[in-house]
Amino acid sequence: MSIFGIFGRVIVEGRSMEPTYNPRDWLLVYYGFFGKKNLSLRTGGAVVIEREQQPGIFYIKRITEIQSDSAGRKSYYVSSDNSAGTDSRNWGYLRRDEIVGRVVTRIKKS
Repeated sequence: MSIFGIFGRVIVEGRSMEPTYNPRDWLLVYYGFFGKKNLSLRTGGAVVIEREQQPGIFYIKRITEIQSDSAGRKSYYVSSDNSAGTDSRNWGYLRRDEIVGRVVTRIKKS
């Protein structure tokens, strides 16, 4: 672990984020800082999610809306860049703990 946080690489599978990300692209992902998920999540950012209903399966999606409830808890609406992809249109809003990382950049194009 570095003072800059935890970074990792993911390899894109599937076509839900085309044309932005394509199968076999490598992405640099930021997972947080010293165990805290301070990911600076904002609308338009691409994120890695792991839904509670599908543990161990990770998706890359784009945050398209952020809502806060009266207690200040946020929920996130995520979309595929490819309209044929599965996203919050099927799942509904995601909780913060279902977002496990923020895509920083593509590090290798397929």
